[in-house]
Amino acid sequence: SGFVYRVYDLDKEQFVLGRNMIISSDLQTVVVGFLSHYKDAITLKDYTWVEIEGKITKGIYHNEDMPILEITNIRQINKPDDEYVYPPNEDYIPTSTIL
Repeated sequence: SGFVYRVYDLDKEQFVLGRNMIISSDLQTVVVGFLSHYKDAITLKDYTWVEIEGKITKGIYHNEDMPILEITNIRQINKPDDEYVYPPNEDYIPTSTIL
């Protein structure tokens, strides 16, 4: 589960299934998630919370191999009580960039 998150260069059938990950002790966050493909993605509003089922496939984004979730079932859900995810351990180094 996560929220619908888009960046400028995704096509109308793509979005990121996102979560906010807390990256510092002062509660700064960064969006993390999986690039997702869904034929009716354009009907989903940004930041809508969804639960999905699908298959992880190999795709390409910016000429790089990347896992893509091919969504077979999706349903809107309420935002969970704990909407955040946390780094896997203290060695985590954020590598996000602004597009």
